[in-house]
Amino acid sequence: MSNPITTWIKACMETYQEREDWMVDRVSENSINAQKLADESHGPFKLPDAIQKERRTQPNFRQNSAISAYGGQEAGFAGSFSALSYYQSGFAARRDEILTDIAKNG
Repeated sequence: MSNPITTWIKACMETYQEREDWMVDRVSENSINAQKLADESHGPFKLPDAIQKERRTQPNFRQNSAISAYGGQEAGFAGSFSALSYYQSGFAARRDEILTDIAKNG
């Protein structure tokens, strides 16, 4: 008398030939799909850069005020060079304060 769980596992296992056949089908299907993609991107009705991102859907960069209190000031425009410069100078001043405090107090 055999174990029913072992019998069930053996019944559900795939054979080596089934795995090989599946792999051949998979490689064939991927090869066909790759050729379809190449044909679609190089056809006479497509531009060569048809897969590139459509840039017209992206809005132009507009300076937005990150915090209304900073509106009209150097730090007011999120993502701008002036805001970066403002915050970097503030960070540098704070770093100098910390280094001075460490030098005095050890």
